[in-house]
Amino acid sequence: MTEAPILRIPDPLRLPRGSVRGFIALTVTATYTYLLLEGAPGARVPAVLVNSVVVVIAFYFGSRAVGPPPASPGAVPPTQAPHAPPKTRLVRILILAAILGLAGWSVRSSPSIDAIPPDLRSVLLVLGGYVSGVVVSWLVHRRMTESPFRRRLTTIARDAIAVGALALTAYSCFALATGQTTVFADRVVDALSLVVTFYFGSRVIGH
Repeated sequence: MTEAPILRIPDPLRLPRGSVRGFIALTVTATYTYLLLEGAPGARVPAVLVNSVVVVIAFYFGSRAVGPPPASPGAVPPTQAPHAPPKTRLVRILILAAILGLAGWSVRSSPSIDAIPPDLRSVLLVLGGYVSGVVVSWLVHRRMTESPFRRRLTTIARDAIAVGALALTAYSCFALATGQTTVFADRVVDALSLVVTFYFGSRVIGH
């Protein structure tokens, strides 16, 4: 008995997969870049645009951007996550170039953190969390298949990262909910978005 053929739904507007998503991401990033460059000193970028850029970064640098599809029951899971398609890598490169270019432009005359606009600092924090998470994850996983000992070390490192992320997230949320104002609590709360994005970025490899 033959199986019925699987019907695939065409991509939107019959464009290559990911084209609409990439266009939206680049349009949002370009508008954000333009407003930061052309806006008056001290002017704020609309919050909806900043949030949209954060969502774009979350998609293109988070674990779902490169994670393998769920394995069917009984199937052997892949040992490595597939590489991102060229179009996805291109969008990532353009986003990175825009954000880092903005940071460089902001500090060209005054090389300090205070010279970076608050709207750009918040995006840099999110992007920095994802990128640092990816780098740490690559360092942890790059040789895990060489021996059982390295695989064990990888498991321990993953567990340690998870415990740290859970503890910092739980304490930060508790401090926010209870209104704690200690110096330590303030610093941990400020780093909450960095902790969250770092952990999601660390799940890109070995997802």
